[in-house]
Amino acid sequence: MSQQTGERQSARGAAMRPARDTTARQGGRYLLVGFSSAAIELVSFALLHEGLSVATLFANPVALTLSTLFNFILSRTWTFRSVSSLPRSVVLYLLLFCFNQVFSTGMVIFLESVGVYSLIAKMITMGCVVLWNFFLYRKVIFK
Repeated sequence: MSQQTGERQSARGAAMRPARDTTARQGGRYLLVGFSSAAIELVSFALLHEGLSVATLFANPVALTLSTLFNFILSRTWTFRSVSSLPRSVVLYLLLFCFNQVFSTGMVIFLESVGVYSLIAKMITMGCVVLWNFFLYRKVIFK
């Protein structure tokens, strides 16, 4: 086989392989799914709590669960197009979710205790979580 023929076959093979998503493309989808998840959580909480007078103790976990299910499904299938084991992804996602809950609550309480306004404290905390979640989703959970 000539070098030129080998190069053509190699180029054809590369054209047939699916292109790996770029970090920027995945990042854009990650942010879109994240904003959508936040909207689902806020709207479902508002509908339950404000619209139907459901107690916060029930309305918040329901809203968070709906948002989390939406986020997991879209992150796995669309954002990161994962082919890794579903049970493995679920376990790792839930472990990270639990860690994020503990971190987030503790950090907001700490920041409030040093005088940071609660919504600003929540936004700072959410920024931290968003950054490491992207990396962990991409490299560990949905690889």
